[in-house]
Amino acid sequence: MNKKRLTLRFWQYLKITRSMLLAAALILFGPIPVFAAWSGQDSAIAPAVDITIAPGHWGNVRGGEIRTLLSSVADTFMTYTGRPAVAPLRIRVMPRNGSPRVLYERGADGEYLVLLSARDQRWYQYAYQFSHELCHILSNFDHKNSNDSGEVVTGNQWFEESLCETASLFTLRRLARSWEQQPPSRNWIGYAPVFAAYAQHLLEQQHRHLAGNTTLANWYRQHEESLQATPYQRDKNEVVATQLLALFERDPMRWRAIRHLNPLRGSAEKAFADYLNDWQSACPVQVGGIVQQTRALFGLERHLPETPSLMLTRN
Repeated sequence: MNKKRLTLRFWQYLKITRSMLLAAALILFGPIPVFAAWSGQDSAIAPAVDITIAPGHWGNVRGGEIRTLLSSVADTFMTYTGRPAVAPLRIRVMPRNGSPRVLYERGADGEYLVLLSARDQRWYQYAYQFSHELCHILSNFDHKNSNDSGEVVTGNQWFEESLCETASLFTLRRLARSWEQQPPSRNWIGYAPVFAAYAQHLLEQQHRHLAGNTTLANWYRQHEESLQATPYQRDKNEVVATQLLALFERDPMRWRAIRHLNPLRGSAEKAFADYLNDWQSACPVQVGGIVQQTRALFGLERHLPETPSLMLTRN
Protein backbone atom coordinates (compact mmCIF):
# COMPACT_ATOMS: atom_id res chain seq x y z
CA MET A 1 0.00 0.00 0.00
CA ASN A 2 1.50 3.37 -0.96
CA LYS A 3 2.05 6.28 1.43
CA LYS A 4 -0.69 8.46 -0.13
CA ARG A 5 -3.31 5.78 0.52
CA LEU A 6 -2.05 5.28 4.07
CA THR A 7 -2.24 9.02 4.71
CA LEU A 8 -5.77 9.22 3.28
CA ARG A 9 -6.96 6.32 5.46
CA PHE A 10 -5.31 7.81 8.52
CA TRP A 11 -6.93 11.20 7.83
CA GLN A 12 -10.36 9.56 7.49
CA TYR A 13 -9.79 7.67 10.74
CA LEU A 14 -8.76 10.84 12.54
CA LYS A 15 -11.83 12.77 11.37
CA ILE A 16 -14.09 10.03 12.72
CA THR A 17 -12.13 9.70 15.97
CA ARG A 18 -12.04 13.43 16.64
CA SER A 19 -15.74 13.78 15.93
CA MET A 20 -16.49 11.01 18.40
CA LEU A 21 -14.26 12.61 21.06
CA LEU A 22 -15.85 16.02 20.66
CA ALA A 23 -19.37 14.59 20.60
CA ALA A 24 -18.71 12.60 23.78
CA ALA A 25 -17.34 15.71 25.51
CA LEU A 26 -20.40 17.75 24.56
CA ILE A 27 -22.80 15.05 25.72
CA LEU A 28 -21.04 14.57 29.06
CA PHE A 29 -20.16 18.13 29.93
CA GLY A 30 -22.08 20.46 27.64
CA PRO A 31 -20.52 23.23 25.57
CA ILE A 32 -20.15 25.92 28.25
CA PRO A 33 -17.99 24.00 30.78
CA VAL A 34 -15.72 22.69 28.01
CA PHE A 35 -14.96 26.15 26.68
CA ALA A 36 -14.71 27.61 30.16
CA ALA A 37 -11.92 25.15 30.91
CA TRP A 38 -9.69 26.72 28.25
CA SER A 39 -7.10 29.04 29.79
CA GLY A 40 -4.93 30.00 26.82
CA GLN A 41 -2.45 32.83 27.38
CA ASP A 42 -2.20 34.55 24.02
CA SER A 43 0.26 37.28 25.05
CA ALA A 44 1.78 36.19 28.36
CA ILE A 45 4.90 34.69 26.74
CA ALA A 46 6.80 36.26 23.87
CA PRO A 47 6.76 34.00 20.78
CA ALA A 48 9.85 31.93 20.00
CA VAL A 49 9.48 32.74 16.31
CA ASP A 50 7.89 35.43 14.18
CA ILE A 51 5.95 33.47 11.57
CA THR A 52 4.44 34.91 8.41
CA ILE A 53 2.10 32.78 6.31
CA ALA A 54 2.43 33.53 2.61
CA PRO A 55 -0.75 33.60 0.54
CA GLY A 56 -1.30 30.63 -1.73
CA HIS A 57 -3.20 27.40 -2.18
CA TRP A 58 -3.52 26.24 1.42
CA GLY A 59 -6.99 24.80 0.90
CA ASN A 60 -9.90 25.12 3.31
CA VAL A 61 -8.05 26.94 6.10
CA ARG A 62 -7.29 30.49 7.17
CA GLY A 63 -3.72 31.77 7.29
CA GLY A 64 -4.22 32.95 10.85
CA GLU A 65 -5.08 29.42 11.93
CA ILE A 66 -1.91 28.06 10.36
CA ARG A 67 0.15 30.76 12.05
CA THR A 68 -1.35 29.99 15.46
CA LEU A 69 -0.73 26.27 15.02
CA LEU A 70 2.88 26.70 13.85
CA SER A 71 3.61 29.16 16.66
CA SER A 72 2.42 26.53 19.14
CA VAL A 73 4.68 23.95 17.47
CA ALA A 74 7.66 26.29 17.73
CA ASP A 75 6.94 27.18 21.35
CA THR A 76 6.65 23.50 22.24
CA PHE A 77 9.87 22.39 20.56
CA MET A 78 11.91 25.42 21.58
CA THR A 79 10.95 24.91 25.21
CA TYR A 80 13.60 22.18 25.06
CA THR A 81 16.06 23.56 22.48
CA GLY A 82 16.20 27.02 23.99
CA ARG A 83 14.85 30.25 22.52
CA PRO A 84 16.70 32.96 20.58
CA ALA A 85 18.73 35.15 22.92
CA VAL A 86 17.92 38.49 21.30
CA ALA A 87 15.04 38.36 18.87
CA PRO A 88 12.60 35.67 17.68
CA LEU A 89 13.45 33.76 14.55
CA ARG A 90 11.70 35.18 11.50
CA ILE A 91 10.22 32.51 9.27
CA ARG A 92 8.06 32.88 6.18
CA VAL A 93 5.99 29.77 5.44
CA MET A 94 4.82 29.05 1.91
CA PRO A 95 2.76 26.26 0.33
CA ARG A 96 4.31 23.86 -2.19
CA ASN A 97 3.30 20.65 -3.91
CA GLY A 98 6.56 18.78 -3.40
CA SER A 99 8.30 17.61 -0.25
CA PRO A 100 8.56 20.09 2.63
CA ARG A 101 11.88 21.89 2.93
CA VAL A 102 13.66 24.96 4.24
CA LEU A 103 15.61 26.90 1.64
CA TYR A 104 19.27 27.78 2.00
CA GLU A 105 18.45 31.17 0.53
CA ARG A 106 16.92 33.77 2.82
CA GLY A 107 14.00 36.10 2.09
CA ALA A 108 14.29 39.78 1.24
CA ASP A 109 14.27 40.71 4.94
CA GLY A 110 16.64 37.95 6.02
CA GLU A 111 13.87 35.58 7.11
CA TYR A 112 14.05 31.80 6.72
CA LEU A 113 11.86 30.39 3.95
CA VAL A 114 10.00 27.20 4.82
CA LEU A 115 7.86 25.31 2.30
CA LEU A 116 5.13 22.94 3.49
CA SER A 117 2.87 20.54 1.61
CA ALA A 118 0.23 20.25 4.38
CA ARG A 119 -3.21 21.47 3.34
CA ASP A 120 -6.68 22.22 4.69
CA GLN A 121 -7.13 21.51 8.40
CA ARG A 122 -4.76 18.58 8.68
CA TRP A 123 -3.12 20.14 11.73
CA TYR A 124 -1.08 17.03 12.53
CA GLN A 125 0.65 17.29 9.13
CA TYR A 126 1.49 20.97 9.63
CA ALA A 127 2.97 20.11 13.03
CA TYR A 128 4.92 17.13 11.70
CA GLN A 129 6.38 19.01 8.74
CA PHE A 130 7.12 22.33 10.41
CA SER A 131 8.87 20.85 13.44
CA HIS A 132 11.18 18.98 11.04
CA GLU A 133 12.14 22.15 9.17
CA LEU A 134 12.48 24.14 12.39
CA CYS A 135 14.93 21.50 13.61
CA HIS A 136 17.06 22.12 10.51
CA ILE A 137 17.09 25.85 11.23
CA LEU A 138 18.08 25.36 14.86
CA SER A 139 20.77 22.85 13.81
CA ASN A 140 22.61 25.46 11.72
CA PHE A 141 21.69 23.64 8.52
CA ASP A 142 23.03 26.49 6.38
CA HIS A 143 26.44 26.65 8.07
CA LYS A 144 28.18 24.37 5.56
CA ASN A 145 30.68 24.60 2.75
CA SER A 146 29.70 24.31 -0.90
CA ASN A 147 31.44 22.15 -3.49
CA ASP A 148 32.97 23.34 -6.76
CA SER A 149 29.53 23.26 -8.39
CA GLY A 150 28.11 25.60 -5.78
CA GLU A 151 26.05 22.86 -4.12
CA VAL A 152 25.99 22.57 -0.33
CA VAL A 153 28.03 19.61 0.93
CA THR A 154 25.73 16.80 2.10
CA GLY A 155 28.12 14.12 3.36
CA ASN A 156 26.50 13.94 6.79
CA GLN A 157 23.10 15.29 5.81
CA TRP A 158 21.55 11.88 6.43
CA PHE A 159 22.19 12.32 10.16
CA GLU A 160 20.64 15.77 10.24
CA GLU A 161 17.60 14.43 8.37
CA SER A 162 17.30 11.61 10.90
CA LEU A 163 17.65 14.02 13.80
CA CYS A 164 14.91 16.27 12.40
CA GLU A 165 12.60 13.30 11.87
CA THR A 166 13.21 12.57 15.55
CA ALA A 167 12.22 16.16 16.31
CA SER A 168 8.93 15.70 14.45
CA LEU A 169 8.01 12.57 16.40
CA PHE A 170 9.05 14.15 19.69
CA THR A 171 7.09 17.34 19.04
CA LEU A 172 3.91 15.50 18.04
CA ARG A 173 3.98 13.60 21.33
CA ARG A 174 4.69 16.75 23.34
CA LEU A 175 1.89 18.64 21.60
CA ALA A 176 -0.47 15.84 22.60
CA ARG A 177 0.41 16.53 26.24
CA SER A 178 0.37 20.32 26.16
CA TRP A 179 -2.79 20.68 24.07
CA GLU A 180 -4.64 18.31 26.36
CA GLN A 181 -4.26 20.90 29.13
CA GLN A 182 -4.09 24.13 27.14
CA PRO A 183 -4.74 24.24 23.40
CA PRO A 184 -3.89 27.55 21.70
CA SER A 185 -7.52 28.10 20.69
CA ARG A 186 -10.99 26.94 21.75
CA ASN A 187 -11.38 25.46 18.27
CA TRP A 188 -8.75 22.85 19.13
CA ILE A 189 -10.23 21.54 22.34
CA GLY A 190 -10.20 17.74 22.03
CA TYR A 191 -7.62 17.66 19.23
CA ALA A 192 -4.62 16.63 21.38
CA PRO A 193 -5.17 12.85 20.94
CA VAL A 194 -4.81 13.27 17.17
CA PHE A 195 -1.16 14.29 17.55
CA ALA A 196 -0.49 11.23 19.71
CA ALA A 197 -2.33 8.96 17.29
CA TYR A 198 -0.37 10.23 14.29
CA ALA A 199 2.96 9.79 16.07
CA GLN A 200 1.95 6.26 17.03
CA HIS A 201 0.82 5.55 13.47
CA LEU A 202 4.28 6.52 12.21
CA LEU A 203 6.18 4.64 14.90
CA GLU A 204 4.27 1.44 14.19
CA GLN A 205 5.46 1.34 10.58
CA GLN A 206 7.60 -1.76 10.25
CA HIS A 207 10.36 -0.16 8.17
CA ARG A 208 11.21 2.21 11.04
CA HIS A 209 12.53 -0.61 13.22
CA LEU A 210 15.68 -2.69 13.17
CA ALA A 211 15.21 -6.30 12.20
CA GLY A 212 15.56 -8.97 14.86
CA ASN A 213 18.53 -8.50 17.18
CA THR A 214 20.34 -6.10 14.84
CA THR A 215 21.98 -3.17 16.60
CA LEU A 216 22.15 0.31 15.13
CA ALA A 217 25.93 -0.04 15.03
CA ASN A 218 25.70 -3.13 12.82
CA TRP A 219 23.00 -1.53 10.70
CA TYR A 220 25.15 1.60 10.23
CA ARG A 221 28.18 -0.39 9.11
CA GLN A 222 26.00 -2.07 6.51
CA HIS A 223 24.51 1.19 5.17
CA GLU A 224 27.27 3.73 5.81
CA GLU A 225 28.30 4.22 2.17
CA SER A 226 24.71 4.44 0.97
CA LEU A 227 23.84 7.08 3.59
CA GLN A 228 26.84 9.22 2.72
CA ALA A 229 26.10 9.03 -1.01
CA THR A 230 22.32 9.54 -0.84
CA PRO A 231 21.31 11.31 2.38
CA TYR A 232 17.58 11.64 1.62
CA GLN A 233 16.58 7.98 1.95
CA ARG A 234 13.56 8.43 4.17
CA ASP A 235 13.21 4.75 5.09
CA LYS A 236 16.77 4.72 6.42
CA ASN A 237 16.49 8.14 8.08
CA GLU A 238 13.41 6.90 9.89
CA VAL A 239 15.23 3.85 11.25
CA VAL A 240 17.80 6.13 12.85
CA ALA A 241 15.11 8.52 14.12
CA THR A 242 13.31 5.72 15.98
CA GLN A 243 16.55 4.83 17.77
CA LEU A 244 17.35 8.46 18.65
CA LEU A 245 13.85 9.23 19.93
CA ALA A 246 14.31 7.23 23.14
CA LEU A 247 17.43 9.25 24.04
CA PHE A 248 15.62 12.57 23.78
CA GLU A 249 12.46 11.40 25.49
CA ARG A 250 14.44 10.19 28.50
CA ASP A 251 15.87 13.69 28.90
CA PRO A 252 14.16 16.29 26.66
CA MET A 253 16.65 19.00 27.60
CA ARG A 254 19.18 17.13 25.47
CA TRP A 255 17.62 18.95 22.54
CA ARG A 256 19.70 21.98 23.53
CA ALA A 257 22.66 20.24 21.94
CA ILE A 258 21.30 20.68 18.42
CA ARG A 259 22.03 24.40 18.66
CA HIS A 260 25.70 23.38 18.43
CA LEU A 261 25.46 21.00 15.46
CA ASN A 262 27.40 21.95 12.31
CA PRO A 263 29.73 24.25 14.28
CA LEU A 264 32.23 24.66 11.43
CA ARG A 265 31.49 25.03 7.74
CA GLY A 266 33.84 22.13 7.10
CA SER A 267 32.18 19.78 9.59
CA ALA A 268 29.62 18.55 7.06
CA GLU A 269 32.27 17.11 4.74
CA LYS A 270 34.18 15.17 7.38
CA ALA A 271 33.88 11.49 8.20
CA PHE A 272 30.86 10.87 10.42
CA ALA A 273 32.97 10.15 13.51
CA ASP A 274 34.82 13.45 13.06
CA TYR A 275 31.54 15.24 12.41
CA LEU A 276 30.34 14.01 15.80
CA ASN A 277 33.66 15.08 17.34
CA ASP A 278 33.09 18.62 16.11
CA TRP A 279 29.58 18.58 17.57
CA GLN A 280 30.87 17.25 20.90
CA SER A 281 33.60 19.88 21.09
CA ALA A 282 31.13 22.70 20.40
CA CYS A 283 28.64 21.61 23.06
CA PRO A 284 28.68 22.95 26.61
CA VAL A 285 29.55 20.21 29.08
CA GLN A 286 26.01 20.01 30.45
CA VAL A 287 24.48 19.06 27.09
CA GLY A 288 27.31 17.16 25.42
CA GLY A 289 26.26 13.82 26.86
CA ILE A 290 23.77 13.25 24.05
CA VAL A 291 26.64 13.22 21.55
CA GLN A 292 28.46 10.54 23.52
CA GLN A 293 25.28 8.46 23.64
CA THR A 294 24.73 8.95 19.93
CA ARG A 295 28.26 7.80 19.23
CA ALA A 296 27.69 4.72 21.36
CA LEU A 297 24.54 3.84 19.40
CA PHE A 298 26.53 3.91 16.18
CA GLY A 299 29.42 1.96 17.67
CA LEU A 300 31.93 4.77 17.15
CA GLU A 301 34.84 5.38 19.49
CA ARG A 302 35.60 8.86 20.71
CA HIS A 303 38.56 10.48 18.99
CA LEU A 304 39.26 13.90 20.51
CA PRO A 305 40.55 16.58 18.17
CA GLU A 306 43.53 18.65 19.25
CA THR A 307 41.39 21.79 19.55
CA PRO A 308 39.58 21.61 22.93
CA SER A 309 36.52 23.54 21.81
CA LEU A 310 34.90 24.93 18.70
CA MET A 311 33.11 28.23 18.31
CA LEU A 312 30.15 28.48 15.96
CA THR A 313 30.99 31.32 13.58
CA ARG A 314 29.00 32.66 10.67
CA ASN A 315 30.40 34.54 7.74
